[in-house]
Amino acid sequence: MTEPEQPRFTWSESPVPDGIPVTQVYLWALDPDDGRVLIQDRGLSLVRPHSLPGGRPEPEDGGDPLRTAAREAMEESQIRIDAERAVYLGYQLVEGDPKRPGPYAQTRYAVPISGYGPIGPDPDNGRVNRRFMTSLDRAPELLAWGEHGRAQAAAAKRAGAALGIPVDDPAPDGYRDGEKARYLVCNDYGMGALWWWVQARGAREIMERVADVVVIHRVETVRQAEDWDLEEVDIDASDPNPLSDPKAKRDEQRRRPGFGACVGRGTVYFRRPWGESGHTPWIGEDGETHYLYEIGEDGYRTRQVVEFAEGPAQKTSEDDWLFNPPFDLYEPEWAEYEIDRSEFETAWDAAVPAPDYED
Repeated sequence: MTEPEQPRFTWSESPVPDGIPVTQVYLWALDPDDGRVLIQDRGLSLVRPHSLPGGRPEPEDGGDPLRTAAREAMEESQIRIDAERAVYLGYQLVEGDPKRPGPYAQTRYAVPISGYGPIGPDPDNGRVNRRFMTSLDRAPELLAWGEHGRAQAAAAKRAGAALGIPVDDPAPDGYRDGEKARYLVCNDYGMGALWWWVQARGAREIMERVADVVVIHRVETVRQAEDWDLEEVDIDASDPNPLSDPKAKRDEQRRRPGFGACVGRGTVYFRRPWGESGHTPWIGEDGETHYLYEIGEDGYRTRQVVEFAEGPAQKTSEDDWLFNPPFDLYEPEWAEYEIDRSEFETAWDAAVPAPDYED
């Protein structure tokens, strides 16, 4: 008996050539908070139990592949995507398919997930797909797409990094089947810190609604915290609860001009007078001191320049700091002190390295 012809697959990171029909659109859907990718767990009864969200274009999509992707992501996995930030990765060319004459293309995009709904049945087949969140390094093993799957995951990882998503340091594997997930949260990062598990719709929601906290994504710390017997708090819990005071502070900040103006814009730069409050000038014997910061989208400073009233400015980088807790860029005061990159670079080039006081 002659074996049936098997389709041939070729992966390309270029646009689909003219004349090649696109029959499917698939998503590498990335959680922007924890760096994991969504893999559909469709059940062990299927030959291929794992897949990516996606499907066939429909007339209602108007020929827009991202409309197809958004519709399929909601139908199959009940997630919302940030289509405006989607990154085209390439296409898989399928040839020799006995079920379809002529070659056709299946396109791939990397896209941030903007929201989760409770899982439910796919209207096309009634199947409920669980949402397994994993790293882009492990995803190809689950999908079992061979070298093409590994190439796609590598492209998705590059795209995720360019979008500022922590794909190089993702959270531990786990299912995300509800609207909310559990996050490790620390208040007053450092000595005397308070820690909780917080149920929320995303790390960004926690930061938008709760002041003076850090959402911890470091895998080793999250795993250690499983043994800490921490209190679990729902972000929507009625008052009083452990989050009541920091939520009230955030509500007060939200009413002031500049709230959140520096969030979600990639790397930003500031020149702030130094003081215990972080923005009140400190006048020493030699006059006022200013700190210039380069701060990443995650709130962590990567470079710093200290300008003194007298003497040369001194510069340091993240390798010079034993402790580097993030800044809360939602605070309204940051907007007042923003500068452009060129001003920071000029100060950086003119500064001298700070002395190592351990020598």
